[in-house]
Amino acid sequence: MTTLEDLAVALVVGSGAFIVGYYLLVNLGYLLIHVLALFELRDSVRESEWNPPFRPFDSPFYPGVAMVVPAYNEAATIVESVRSMLALNYPDQEVVVVNDGSTDATMDRLREAFELERIDAALPYDVPAEPIRGVYRSTRHEDLFVVDKENGGKSDALNAGLWLTDQQLFCAVDSDTVIDRNALLQIVRPFLEEPEKAVASGGTIRVANDCVVEDGEVQEINLPRTGLPGIQVMEYLRAFYSGRLGLSRLKGLVLISGAFGVFRTDRVREIGGYRHDTVTEDFDVVVRLHRYLSDEDVEYTVDFLPEPVAWTEVPSDLRTLGRQRRRWYRGMLETVVANRGVFFRRRYGRVGTAILPFFTAAEALGPLIEGFGYVLLPLAWYFGILNVEFFLVFLLLTVGVGVFLSWFGVFSEVWSFNRYEDPKDVLRLLWYGVLENFGYRQWKTAVAWHGLVEFLRGEKSWGAMERRGFGGAGTPAAAADPPDVTASTAAGADDPDGGFAWIDRFADDLPDGDPIDAAGFAWIDELVEEPGTDGIRWISRIAGVETESSAAVSSSVETESSAAESPAGIVGATAGGFLRTPDPGAGLDDGGFVRTDDFTEGVGNGGFVWTTDPSEGAGDGGFVLLFGADDDPASGRIVATTDFSLGVGDGGFVWTTDPSDGVGDGGFVWTREFDDGEGREGYVWMVDGTGPADGGVEPVDSGVDPPDHADD
Repeated sequence: MTTLEDLAVALVVGSGAFIVGYYLLVNLGYLLIHVLALFELRDSVRESEWNPPFRPFDSPFYPGVAMVVPAYNEAATIVESVRSMLALNYPDQEVVVVNDGSTDATMDRLREAFELERIDAALPYDVPAEPIRGVYRSTRHEDLFVVDKENGGKSDALNAGLWLTDQQLFCAVDSDTVIDRNALLQIVRPFLEEPEKAVASGGTIRVANDCVVEDGEVQEINLPRTGLPGIQVMEYLRAFYSGRLGLSRLKGLVLISGAFGVFRTDRVREIGGYRHDTVTEDFDVVVRLHRYLSDEDVEYTVDFLPEPVAWTEVPSDLRTLGRQRRRWYRGMLETVVANRGVFFRRRYGRVGTAILPFFTAAEALGPLIEGFGYVLLPLAWYFGILNVEFFLVFLLLTVGVGVFLSWFGVFSEVWSFNRYEDPKDVLRLLWYGVLENFGYRQWKTAVAWHGLVEFLRGEKSWGAMERRGFGGAGTPAAAADPPDVTASTAAGADDPDGGFAWIDRFADDLPDGDPIDAAGFAWIDELVEEPGTDGIRWISRIAGVETESSAAVSSSVETESSAAESPAGIVGATAGGFLRTPDPGAGLDDGGFVRTDDFTEGVGNGGFVWTTDPSEGAGDGGFVLLFGADDDPASGRIVATTDFSLGVGDGGFVWTTDPSDGVGDGGFVWTREFDDGEGREGYVWMVDGTGPADGGVEPVDSGVDPPDHADD
């Protein structure tokens, strides 16, 4: 061997020894946590079997709780979620929904379902959040408040609700969450037992996919029918019934799920509320509470209780799940780096000396080291130093330990609260515990490495989580698949595979201050005219303000007939244009169009192609780009018409599921991940004219030259 080969062999052998040693230490730690979790679960089950000699719902000793619900584009699930919170058994509760600048029908759904009435009183003090448009109160439920504000992200929305309540406790709840009827009574138990020490408590999160939800309550619990959500059920059981319980037993719980957690209002205000520069605010706020209270030398407790349950939808496709897990991983790294001063310092107790370092080694570094090990295997084989017998024994041990830990979580579920009563469901969960080690586990290591790259690049986006909403009787809650567009086209085609829906149904109440003049494209999971369907819609009115051209907008049914008549029947929207950018959040909606020749990419099952024949797409008609007076692109607009000679380049865009339609091979699909397309950029809709004029939409491969300023 050459010196270089000797060095390579030494590196491979040394790295392999490190990985084996690391694996043994981490799994011993996991085993200890799981055993401690079993004792904690035993105590929790015993306490849950005790029935108090009074009705908790009528007790005057329960502290007041504000349910703070941040909501961004949650029209599909928001009403059922709020109903579940209003139906909770609790003596002193208010619900504060914070509409964080949604571009879909979230605010409309809330107005319709709960008859909101604007509160005209001024805000009592400055709120550390984006500007608040208005505060509303339900005329049907006096304890329901809705805060309508500019978009600032989940942390910003939580801060708005946190500062606008005077309750002693607040419960941070995701807007796509359904909570068990008695869960709030159960989760505040630490605040009753140790009211001066308790600062936070968390409950269990369960998977709602394929469960039946009616009147804001889970009526029928079903294990998801498809494998990916099913594996996540097993993951959640392992994480909550083993990981969280064990850390709680050690008095070192560092994570409370943002979907369901209760906090002391004053303590969270003291640390400045939620940070805006993190995408995992739930992890960050708990670690900061540990750090602050230890610095102040205050005795405190942070608890996890397995009995209170909240239900949420989980992704059912790898693309959406990958976005979610990359965000979780980035957020974990952000929190660890921001709180690195806690590590190995005795003043922070077990959290600083043991829990947070172990958590970082296992959860942050573990996937990276495992992925590195997958690279070492072929190198060891190449250099002839791979001991096949040792490799097979080690593989069996790693898989065996992984299966054991997963089965431990399933056993804890069956032994304790046993929500999955069918033995077949239990067997399926056990099978998922085996299956995840072959493919899924390796995929998660790749996602972690991708998340690391995004973290190093400074990525801050949340990614998209498309939802179908909760199911009613006989209609289980659908999994969160990327929606298939089934709305009718602008010209009235009944093609079941896609279309472009025109909706002009928006809020009637106007916020104080300057009128809003905005328009854009947005993906919605439930069209007004076609409940249960999905599609892209053009927003021509926001907050009830009519733009110059939106007066011509009629309902989607009227549009279909008028668009085909004459140029006078053209349906327009406010002035604006498409900006080319690598940031899908730069426009008026969290997403945009990317060019691709694969229409299965992006959201939906189709896209738009450029053509001079308006009958070539799914329907008879499409959308053309018009410039304003003197061919000014700054006052351009998109119109729906069957006369493509009116638009730039004598052509327009039609909806189709076949990328070979139109002029050229390919087109534009809607997505919230610009990596889906041919490059790393996409087109977002802008109306304020503040973005750099370095891109736009033009005829694609049409051979027709648009005016010179089409690319301005």
